Amino acid sequence: MRVSPGIPAPLRRAGLALSVAATGALAGFLMWPEPGARAAGPTSVEVAGHQIHLNGDVHRLARLVAHRYLATPVRLRGREVELSTSRAALGIRVDVAHLAALLTHAANPRSVMRRVHGHLREGQPLRLPIPAAVDTERALPWLKRLKDAVDRAPVDARIDPRKGEIVPAQSGRGLDLFASLEALDDAARSGARVLEAVVHTRAPTRNVSAYERIDMSAVLARFETSYSRLQKARDRTHNLQVAASKVDGLVIRPDEVFDFNATVGDRTRSNGFRMAPVIAYGKLVDGMGGGTCQIASTLHSAVLFAGLPVLARSPHSRPSFYIKLGLDAAVAYGTLNFRFRNDLPYPVVLGMTVAAGKVSAAVYGARQDREVTFMRRVEQAIPFSEKTIEDEGLPSGLRVLTQRGIPGFRLTRFRVVRDLGTGQATRERDTDSYPPTTQIWRVGTGPEAKEDYQPPDNDSHPEYVADEYLRAVQRPGRPGLDVSRKPGRYGTYGWTKRMWPTPPRAE
Repeated sequence: MRVSPGIPAPLRRAGLALSVAATGALAGFLMWPEPGARAAGPTSVEVAGHQIHLNGDVHRLARLVAHRYLATPVRLRGREVELSTSRAALGIRVDVAHLAALLTHAANPRSVMRRVHGHLREGQPLRLPIPAAVDTERALPWLKRLKDAVDRAPVDARIDPRKGEIVPAQSGRGLDLFASLEALDDAARSGARVLEAVVHTRAPTRNVSAYERIDMSAVLARFETSYSRLQKARDRTHNLQVAASKVDGLVIRPDEVFDFNATVGDRTRSNGFRMAPVIAYGKLVDGMGGGTCQIASTLHSAVLFAGLPVLARSPHSRPSFYIKLGLDAAVAYGTLNFRFRNDLPYPVVLGMTVAAGKVSAAVYGARQDREVTFMRRVEQAIPFSEKTIEDEGLPSGLRVLTQRGIPGFRLTRFRVVRDLGTGQATRERDTDSYPPTTQIWRVGTGPEAKEDYQPPDNDSHPEYVADEYLRAVQRPGRPGLDVSRKPGRYGTYGWTKRMWPTPPRAE
């Protein structure tokens, strides 16, 4: 290494490390003054962009500098999404003892730091690094919050089933938590006011060219269910629309498997969903993405009548009022899924709409050459139990039906898929089991009701009825289903009272 002859021998021994210190790197452990050395001239000192006056106790000064630095507002940014906070709230910490050591050397005109700076940067401010680092446990919640706002799944090219037009693909993006923590650590030491998270682009897997020659002139099957249009159901309706938008226009190629959970994604706020009632262990409770099961159930029914092989499907833990027994499909991200395979020699296109109180699912393809018959027989009904809960929040003696009881059912399902070209038929048989749902009454034990008291509403669901025998046929060239039914023992109102005059008590 060539060294300028004008530099004193002690500085030549310090070498490159001292040059780095002079430009602001962390070299405090090298900064001991040398006895008898020529003192450096006066200079101004800056820390994190602020001028520092080195008067008095450097430890107190270090604490003040650290406090001011950590209280400074900063912006945590991921692409166009920003969160505003302070460095302290974000989890940035300053090593005050290290900062005090740096200030001590900066205040001493005979220190190696000052003499190197005076020789190489005379007339310029002495810029000290801020010894800061990020506390991972404090920073992660902020990054996860930003990730919820930033993350967006890629959208493959699809087809608008109603217009027959190709909708181009859209790239997605994902915030990298661990790379972002490293970036925050670097930004904390640099004193940056805008802290950039690391966001990666996620490319779609299918582009427009994959769909240029798809024939969807035939409706293989269509199915509809109803939903509430009341204001109190607005969040559930929103979830229906979000889930439907992720299915509508998808192209399923020959031998390809459709996976509902993979397509719709996790039911989170970042994925567009809201809290709404869901069925969990036989009860209606608020849950993220409530209503998604109706999209899966409606689509399952359309796929069933299109004659496509169903690979995974589960009934609900209680019957649903929007769809017949045996046609529903319960889904829960990570546990329950609905999957089917396209066994046709041509692609099929899925259509899914939510409008005017109707959820509509359709399967489109090149031709309709299958006749599909679905049959369902209720084998057994199981009585529900009744439970009474005392409630101090209700006036004394008031009874409120908070959950209407629903019997359990065991049923057998049949499907016959007949290929009209070859005359061959495929027959399927399986069973479903729906456990009974407890009927719950709340009985008031509180003070007498005031004159203007408005009692809470009872559960608005009617008695659940189910045809003992149901048969539905999808025939080529004929819109809709040919349905025949026999109410039997369970298909007319009042049947639960006739069969079980007194419900058993729940434990």
